[in-house]
Amino acid sequence: MQKTYDAVVAGHICLDMHPIIEGGDAYQLQELFVPGGLVNLSGVSLSGGGVVSNTGFALRKLGVAVLPVTSIGDDAFGGILSSIVREHTGITIPKKAGITTSYSIILSVKDVDRIIFHDPAGNNAFDLADIDFEKIRRAKLFHFGYPPLMKKMYENGGKMLAEMFRRIYDYGVVTSIDMSLPDHASESGQVDWLDVMQKTLPYVDIFLPSAEEALYVFDREEFNRVKHDAGARDFTSALDLEKVCALGQRILDMGCAVAGVKCGEKGMYIQTASAKRLARMEQTLGTKPAEWANQALFQESYHVADFKSALAAGDTAIAGFLAAALLGKNVFDAARAACMAGALCCAAYDAVSALPDMGTLMKLIDKNPDKNRYDALETAFQFDWERKTWTR
Repeated sequence: MQKTYDAVVAGHICLDMHPIIEGGDAYQLQELFVPGGLVNLSGVSLSGGGVVSNTGFALRKLGVAVLPVTSIGDDAFGGILSSIVREHTGITIPKKAGITTSYSIILSVKDVDRIIFHDPAGNNAFDLADIDFEKIRRAKLFHFGYPPLMKKMYENGGKMLAEMFRRIYDYGVVTSIDMSLPDHASESGQVDWLDVMQKTLPYVDIFLPSAEEALYVFDREEFNRVKHDAGARDFTSALDLEKVCALGQRILDMGCAVAGVKCGEKGMYIQTASAKRLARMEQTLGTKPAEWANQALFQESYHVADFKSALAAGDTAIAGFLAAALLGKNVFDAARAACMAGALCCAAYDAVSALPDMGTLMKLIDKNPDKNRYDALETAFQFDWERKTWTR
């Protein structure tokens, strides 16, 4: 079948409002939440958020033809968000009456992971009726996120989520899913996400959760330990690398073909299944089994000198990985592209402003000597496989 789109990016979308904190580098996190205090702002960045915007727009900027599939309300926020989607993809998403558009307020402080106040709103109404399956059939890859912020995808034990992936998987389309961390106090936080993933992952080819998301789903005891030990620091500061490697194997054991665990500024762990399980990717994307099968690798992170925000860095990293796979690159280059894209994202307040095209991104990875605005990149951490530790 002739493929119309390289990728369909479906699921959650929102309008991101990112207040720019005046003198933000001088603030400690706790100073932003003092009752009766005043924090001066110096503008606000408005951008698309959620997987459809973050990963979808990043893929488009990297040169991938993308079809966005999502749910936007017929309200003021919906009008702003619809115009943003059209600007980045050239596609107009129909606005739905009777729902409100999702939004997020993001606070970013230097060297600290962002804090998000989020209203899922219309994303809770998204269901299979919002998907044109005939268009999906004509795509090479289907990427979906974030089920913990979409009520119909997690209710009834995730039945609709698993059915959606089974149907698309049966088309021969390569499938990918992205998680988000459930709010433990919300309805989504009471869902048995391990059970949901057990039902869904047999129909998923690529799964690249963050360490926090993966531990929450697959090892809650370790999640609680890391969260406690990290305290006010970033979650990844207290990670145990042996546990991260075990997560990759556990995801593969549930039926996935490519498992990755994003470890923030430290990098990304990737583990892959057998050539037989990866045959679908070879047939659809042209990836070579000898370059993908039975691999276990850790790619160190890069960082930018002029850090703005970690907002969407994980989503953008996934875009780098998927774009490399769509171009038929090997798993090592895909991991490098993921970490490079995630790092470049941090040089802007939105997900895509600092991203170049894929050719430029790969040149940066190859340490092209040409000077450009991304030349401040350098390896931030090194991974010692024997000791299973990171060192600067």
